[in-house]
Amino acid sequence: MMFPELFSLESNKRCVVADRIINHGSGNILCWNWRSPSSDPGFVSSLQQLSSLVAEVQVSDAEDRWIWSPDPAGSFSVKSVKWCLFADVAPENRFIMEWCKWVPAKVNIHSWRMEMGKIATGVALKNWNVQLGEPLCPLCGSDDESVDHLFIACQVASVIWNSISSWCKIPNIFAFSIKDLLGIYKEIRASESKKEAVQGIILIACWSLWRARNNLVFSNIEIRIDRILSKVKALGFLSFSSRSRHKGIDWAAWSSFVNM
Repeated sequence: MMFPELFSLESNKRCVVADRIINHGSGNILCWNWRSPSSDPGFVSSLQQLSSLVAEVQVSDAEDRWIWSPDPAGSFSVKSVKWCLFADVAPENRFIMEWCKWVPAKVNIHSWRMEMGKIATGVALKNWNVQLGEPLCPLCGSDDESVDHLFIACQVASVIWNSISSWCKIPNIFAFSIKDLLGIYKEIRASESKKEAVQGIILIACWSLWRARNNLVFSNIEIRIDRILSKVKALGFLSFSSRSRHKGIDWAAWSSFVNM
């Protein structure tokens, strides 16, 4: 491929590099076997280039074998492939969602998929080549329905987060991305139990908003913010009182760190 004029003059077309190298104590000796040597300048130039490429080659008596270079032992493994895939990813750029232990699994899974942009919003469907018309937000109709818009920038979402902030007695919830929204409970100044509760409430609110959105799109059920908030409060109390480490908490205790 690289030196066709030299290949045409080679007497043995099936030779390998080792056939043309003789190991010597002081280095390698190149032993060519030309059918008819040529003094053509092109031949000489190509021969010099070829010689420089193979001059430092070290040939052993062992048979050729495949070696997986990322593994020091040379063996292939799925673990080493994963290491190669993530080696160039800066740890600070990776977001690892902390699952809330007391909310239902479907709520955690929804938030996890939401953060990855894997739920079927209008923008996502358009990117997946699912043609359903304009990808406008069905709740406000003011912008394309992306994940960030639906759960953060939409007017309905803004009202819900303001209401939850007041209900939980925390500063107003402002987020620029889903990552900010899912991690906002870490920034509030409160007890660990309240942070744990706020984390779950935010996840449940996202889940409830998504269900209300689907009811509007598929069943034409009108969006009512008070109904969404009622479901968040009720599901939050039932799950927190039965699934969290604070099992047995009553409604009065649940209301002690939220403003009913």
